[in-house]
Amino acid sequence: MRPYFTTACLFLLTSAANAALPPITVERTIELNKGETLSGALSRAGISMQEAHNFIVPLRKKVNMARFQPGQKIDISYTEATARKVGKINSIAFHTSGDKTAKATRNGNKIIAQLKKRPLTNVKSVAVGQINGSLYLSAKRAGLPAALVPSFANLFAYELDFTRDIQPGNTFKVVFEEIQDENGEYLRTGNILAAELTARGKTRTAYRYKNNGLVDYYDAKGRTKKKLLLRTPLEFSRISSHFNPNRKHPVLGYTRAHRGTDFAAPRGTPIKASGSGKITYAGRKGSFGNYIRIKHNKTYQTAYAHLQKLARGIRKNKYVKQGQVIGYVGTTGRSTGPHLHYEVLKYGKQVNAMSTKLPTANPLPRRDQIKFKRMVAEYQGKWDKATHLASLK
Repeated sequence: MRPYFTTACLFLLTSAANAALPPITVERTIELNKGETLSGALSRAGISMQEAHNFIVPLRKKVNMARFQPGQKIDISYTEATARKVGKINSIAFHTSGDKTAKATRNGNKIIAQLKKRPLTNVKSVAVGQINGSLYLSAKRAGLPAALVPSFANLFAYELDFTRDIQPGNTFKVVFEEIQDENGEYLRTGNILAAELTARGKTRTAYRYKNNGLVDYYDAKGRTKKKLLLRTPLEFSRISSHFNPNRKHPVLGYTRAHRGTDFAAPRGTPIKASGSGKITYAGRKGSFGNYIRIKHNKTYQTAYAHLQKLARGIRKNKYVKQGQVIGYVGTTGRSTGPHLHYEVLKYGKQVNAMSTKLPTANPLPRRDQIKFKRMVAEYQGKWDKATHLASLK
């Protein structure tokens, strides 16, 4: 028997086929190209200039979008007008450099922009390894992010000369922060929380701890790592000439006391102030070329010679902080090549910067000792576990 359709049935079927489908909501993520504005990126995504403008205006009141970098991700939600054609925007959202989320949402005829704190998580990660080759490459192989290697080295800059004290076979351990987003995706590194370095037969430690509102690093016994002066004012350089009262001068050709330490480094390498203090000399000084002297207290001064140039703002009577860049390696004055001539003066007399004992600040207060020791035990437990797992591979 043949199927029987009435005219009314045919009309209903035709009407259903021609009925408009419900609007489709599309969510997509775009990235800003180099030199591109948010407006340009939205236009590239097929959004009209007027629609983009309606959302950008309220967002500008919340965020400085001039700071956008290439690769900035923008999340867009919109309704398709027709197949693959953008209709009305529902929302635009992006994360800011200040760990916040900016979002503009359509609410009837209004567009409302909000700025909220982004939920991030600090994860404690571990890196343990042995030095084979350079500290930088060995640390990276062990899983320590490259951005944290200088920070790791600086924790022991008061105690070690990295140009001669670090040898193959030395071991290191680190606990550091990895910051993850709300989806558990890696964003960036945080701080080094704990570090251990065994070199020249001695194990040195550093633990990050907050005392009286100030964050500092202490050894395993609660003694501050901070000393009056850094042992070396350059990162990853090498000593080309030691403190020597009987050295033959390389330019003059006769025996002349060398009352400082020379660090060979590429021209333009940043030079750090070994300690906080007041600049007593900054400028040209005979055979020393460009020269800086800093008074740290009534006992100690440091001097830096043969600089290519002084850092911006460095001048006589200016106060500088420990680790602040004060100049750049050069070969001015009587010099055979790019290097830093560095002197430590005690009561006005030059002493060997690599061997003289440097004073430290006060230890951790007794009231913090129990909490501090508990934290040390936690991090050492993480290192023991990571070392055991590495031995099983």
